[in-house]
Amino acid sequence: MTPTAPAGSESSTAAAHPWIGELLLRLLGAALQILATWAVVRALTAEDAGVYFRGFVIALGLSTLLRGKYEIYLAQHIIGRRAAATGIANGVLVLQLARRMLLRASLVCAVLLVVTADLDIQAPQLQTILQTYLPFVLAIPCVSLSGLLGEALRAANRTLGIVVAAYAVNLSMLLAVVLAPSDASLALYSWAFLLGSLAAAAVAAALAWHAFPLARAGVSQPIGVEVLRGTDSQELIGLARGLLLWGPLCILAVWAPPLQMAQYAVAARTALVVDIFLPALNLTGCRETLRATQPVKAPRHLLVRQLVVALAYSSAFVVPLLVVAPATLALYGYPYESQLPVYALLLGVQWANGVGRPAVRQAVVEWNARRIGVTVGSGAVAVVLICALGVAAYGAVAAAAASLAGALIVNGRAIGMALSGPA
Repeated sequence: MTPTAPAGSESSTAAAHPWIGELLLRLLGAALQILATWAVVRALTAEDAGVYFRGFVIALGLSTLLRGKYEIYLAQHIIGRRAAATGIANGVLVLQLARRMLLRASLVCAVLLVVTADLDIQAPQLQTILQTYLPFVLAIPCVSLSGLLGEALRAANRTLGIVVAAYAVNLSMLLAVVLAPSDASLALYSWAFLLGSLAAAAVAAALAWHAFPLARAGVSQPIGVEVLRGTDSQELIGLARGLLLWGPLCILAVWAPPLQMAQYAVAARTALVVDIFLPALNLTGCRETLRATQPVKAPRHLLVRQLVVALAYSSAFVVPLLVVAPATLALYGYPYESQLPVYALLLGVQWANGVGRPAVRQAVVEWNARRIGVTVGSGAVAVVLICALGVAAYGAVAAAAASLAGALIVNGRAIGMALSGPA
């Protein structure tokens, strides 16, 4: 965050990367994502891979709950271009909320470390498990910071930054596989994740520093009472959003055997390739709402066009991936090649999110806490019930189906809310 214009005079946040260079960076991100997943599941047994990926649920899921309300408030401020009205520059707000969120995440991390130390003494038989998950607990502040900054960049249509920050974690996974001896314990791979998370947080901070200009005086500007009240008012919605995103995985991690956890993780990480490319291809719901010459609230005819183009781009990208899905899963070998239903359902989640993205951004601008709370809350309840009722019989398929149901509920209601507004 470099010294520049004062609050209210921020430059356009639309991405300015040459399209060829951006495409290459996204291709590299997708390759690292798939290669890191392939390397881990080939180096570890399916059961060990399931235990390892449960650590991802600990770090990523808990960090989502911790930062949810801050992400929502940031999205409202950035997408709605509220810097001029509030007198708080985007960079100032990002810095203020990042500090607040880091304190929160660090306190939770400290509590979990105390619990872990107590269990290590009281239950020595859990020592191996605790050693595996300790680095994931330590990574919670780092993952929380990189996640918060990544969502701020996404709100500003800087989706490439999220991809670049993810390089660090995937590279750390690859290096762990390459450098680890054949008899290496799971703890080594866990510590590699922690190192990757540290690097990812540093990269995300550097990208946010560049994307959100900040005057020197803004570094020491204290957080305002109105900001604290605004973020606190989003607490329940933020928790419901975290449950919507991570509820099925948490249930799967607790109730299902490690094998199913590993199978779901492989399918999920592969399906995330859609999120690497689709925001760059489908710009219909982003730049129009960020240009100074356009109203913050898009008129209905523009929103309809955005939704139609979003549907076209999402379908054109996801359908070919469904066609080559058997060959894609075959890259991972047994027992992951049999997870076509899980992978197809998770591709459906990405498709729904791509289609609904313009409407979701519109809903953030027109923020109606009651309607959005009902939307996110109903989606969270649906995913938990579907997964809880089906995981015993269907395992990873139930978790993927629950995620798809939640995505359809939230994006469908967001589209309905956006189209029901005045013309």
